[in-house]
Amino acid sequence: MNELGRPARAGYGLRFQICGRLAVVLGGNLVGEAELAGRQGHRLWTYLVLNRSRPVGRDELAAAVWSDDLPDAWDDALSALASRIRAALRPITQEAPALQIQHATGKYRLETPAGTFVDHERARAALHEAELASRRSELARTWTEARVALEICRRGFLAGDEAPWIIGQRRLLVEGIHRAFELLTSADLERGRPEDAATSARQLVELDPLRESGYRLLMRALAASGDRGEAFRVMERCRQMLRDVAAVAPSPETERVFHEVTAEHL
Repeated sequence: MNELGRPARAGYGLRFQICGRLAVVLGGNLVGEAELAGRQGHRLWTYLVLNRSRPVGRDELAAAVWSDDLPDAWDDALSALASRIRAALRPITQEAPALQIQHATGKYRLETPAGTFVDHERARAALHEAELASRRSELARTWTEARVALEICRRGFLAGDEAPWIIGQRRLLVEGIHRAFELLTSADLERGRPEDAATSARQLVELDPLRESGYRLLMRALAASGDRGEAFRVMERCRQMLRDVAAVAPSPETERVFHEVTAEHL
């Protein structure tokens, strides 16, 4: 039990939520944010979950927990913080002893039972599966997996806290939201659901008005539902937004889509 990297054994149906509100769930047992040692504990726990595939050095963990504001006795403080989290997890580890925060010389590692569910990992896997399904024209699977990714990514990450690695994770989740909306919209278009596609595309445009894929998908959806006049207005908004905010014109791809979907009115 004391060697870092020892394989985890039996699965227990253990679930970690690190997107949105933190939670560790096993059956009827729930350990939530309030039990996980405050802001510093949230950082330590989340960083260990994100990096559970490897041992993490104490220096790296301390930087994740305190950033540039390391306490003088940070080594002892880190040990105390890990102990508090172990204590908080005791209702879970009593049922799933393979869940351990292991400590070896200069390193920590979160060991988890086989089959442990982590929402952050599920979102990444869902996006990957949706991409593959889209390439194979498996539209129902594309839609389902993209929806899973979207619902998880939208929860956010350590709300109210700021650190470079936290901001980086938020950017990854936002990019996941963008891509999930693109896949959902494309799948709905291919399945003959232009109204649903338009709804998703509008949300994509609102999320990032400078991301041209949203305008292209929205114009396609509007044309598919017979509203080419609105597609004209969408393109005008695209041109104005890009001009006013970024001082650029729409890409040739966006112009091509516009001319394709409005061809009957030109």
